[in-house]
Parts: sequence; C-alpha cells; structure tokens
Amino acid sequence: MQLKISSRFANDFKMVKDVSLHKKVENVLETIKTTKNIVNIPQFRSIQGNNHAYKMGIGFYYIVGILTSENEITLMRFLHRDDLIKVLDNY
Repeated sequence: MQLKISSRFANDFKMVKDVSLHKKVENVLETIKTTKNIVNIPQFRSIQGNNHAYKMGIGFYYIVGILTSENEITLMRFLHRDDLIKVLDNY
C-alpha cells in the first residue's frame, strides 16, 4: 500500500516527546507499508459514519486517525484519544 502522511499528522507527531511512543509509531508505519490491504492490520477499527475512516490505538493515550482509498492510506492526525474524539465530532 502507498502511505501518505498529512502535515497535521507530522505536527502532532513532533509534539509528542515520548521516544518509546515514536518507536511504536515507526513500527506501525513499517507494517502499513508492507501490507496489501487494510483488513490485514487487525488493530485498525472502523470509525462509525465513514466507510473509509479508521483509528488505531498506540500506547495508552494516543490514537492514529487514518483515512483510506483503494491502495492508499493517509495518516491524518496523531492525538490524545480525548482530543481525537473532539476532532471527529466536528467532522
């Protein structure tokens, strides 16, 4: 799959100072790059109301918000789970 990272995701990621969390995200990015289909990644959960939006818990507090199209995954946001819920409610 093709992996794209939005500028918002990059900014959110830079704000997190936890090195161990950075390594977990790097492992997830490698998994996404090598997979053929989003269904092959069991940690992804569909976001209600949108067939192309998924979320994934990483660490205890952070979740990656993900939008997909046919062969492309775009990482949109990397936020604390409470902040992500607020952002999703606005869409």
